[in-house]
Formats: sequence, C-alpha cells, structure tokens
Amino acid sequence: MTKVVVSIIAFFSFPVLQLNAQSGEELFKSTCSACHTINKGRIVGPDLSGVYNRRDNNWLISFIRSSQKLIKAGDPDAVAIFNEYNKVPMPDNNLTDQQIISIIDYIREVDKGAPGTAEKAKATEGIPDSTRIAADSTVTAAADTITLNEETIGKGKTYFYGISPFANGATPCMSCHNIDDGSLLGGGKLAFDLTTSYTKLGSAGITAILTNPPFPAMKAAIPGALTEEEISSLNSLLKSAAANSASRVSFPVGLAFFVLAFVIAIFIAAFTFLLYDDRNIPEGNILNSKNLPNT
Repeated sequence: MTKVVVSIIAFFSFPVLQLNAQSGEELFKSTCSACHTINKGRIVGPDLSGVYNRRDNNWLISFIRSSQKLIKAGDPDAVAIFNEYNKVPMPDNNLTDQQIISIIDYIREVDKGAPGTAEKAKATEGIPDSTRIAADSTVTAAADTITLNEETIGKGKTYFYGISPFANGATPCMSCHNIDDGSLLGGGKLAFDLTTSYTKLGSAGITAILTNPPFPAMKAAIPGALTEEEISSLNSLLKSAAANSASRVSFPVGLAFFVLAFVIAIFIAAFTFLLYDDRNIPEGNILNSKNLPNT
C-alpha cells in the first residue's frame, strides 16, 4: 500500500517539477536573455554563470526585483555592478521569490552541462565580473561585424526617424530616444540618449535589446521581431554616432528650433507689413467723416 501511495505522489509530482524547471527557463529567456548570457560572455550585463556562488539567494532576489532600490540604499555590491556596467540600469521585475529562485535553478542546471563552469565560478568568487569574464569577452567582439558605409548608416537614419516604417509596425526610435548624429531633427527625451550606446553595449548588446526588449515601454513600442536588416542598419547608425560623437560639435536642438522660429516670425512680420501697406480696401467700407456722429 505504501509503495502505491509513493508511486502516486511521485507520478503527480514529476510534472510539477518539470513545470518549475521549464518555468525557470522560460522566465530567463523572456526576462534576462536580452542582457545576460550563461557561460557565453557579457553583453549588456554580466554573464550569469555561477552567480549563485557569488551572491546568496536573498541578495539575488532583492537585486533582480529592483536593482535601483539596492543602489539607492547604498549596497556596495549593487553600486559596484552598476558602475562597472556603464551605469546602465537594470529594469525592475515584478517576480515572486519562487520565480526568481527558479531562474537561479535554471542557471545552475545550464552550468551543470558546461564542464568545469561551476568550479570556475566558485574559484573566482569575489573577483569583479569584468575581470572574471575577460577570457570570454571574445564572444562579444566576434559578434561585432557591423561595417560602416553611407548606405547602411542612411538606412538606419530612416528607421530611427520614422522615414521608413519598421516591418512590424514598431514605433520610430526618435519617439523616445535622442541621438547626436549631426541632424537637426534630434529626438525624444523620454528615454536614454543613444549617441554613445554603441560604445557601452556593442553590436551584441544592442542586438540583444532590440531582439528581446527588457524594458516594458520598449516592449510596447516594439510589438514584434525586427528584421535582421533593420537591426543591422540601426547598429550601423549607432556605431557611426558613437565614433563621431567625440569630434562633433553639438548644436543644441532647442536652440536650433528657437533660431528657426525667430527667422519664421521675422519673415511673417515682414510679409504682413508689406501686404498691409499694399492692401486694397473696398470704398464701401471706408468710413466717411460726414457719416460720423457729431461729438
């Protein structure tokens, strides 16, 4: 009888265990993979291989749920990571403790499939992420195959400014982001200025974010997958902007619009003055002094 009960419990528990493991993988791919890899090198954020050895679960849960909260509280580890990764903020995640633990368990499972990964992470515990993954940085470098030419940069501008629509109907980048590319068009102020984003993230990081946006507002703005050609063109534009940002003399967009508005105002005033002087007023509308009431 006992064996039967145990068998029944095991039978119903096995799918639940599978579901939890699958949930961790799905959560990682939908929430983390835009900025992080497991044992494949850094992109926007650190490689998460062995992260369970470097931090305890309580700290990881707090950091994953709201890294900015820890940073503002002055947590030294959170501040160090924030500074190390170019002060690119990690978005808050509305995940339960169990969901975050399932992600950590998934990372642990992936590490088990990579020989020596967990041991390597344990041996480098406490070493800054940039030093720890220096040997893996070739992954990002190898992925950076973006070439610069007028055609691809120009195509990137048409997507950024909405001149050419995205195939999936995504909102033009300039709706939220600004870029200093020598254009007077400028862009939005709702999100980060992207002028130096290529220097901070590289093509691998930008591609990862465009492929799987980690920010809720960006997910809403990009309702479906961008094409490879669109992503490549935007990478070309951002790479060009980053390369030229140091030598370019910026002209404030606000000042440009002020000057333009001033010139238009002068033109309208001059045109109105000339037109007013040469106006033709019908005689019937001219007030005759004889018809004026006596005062």
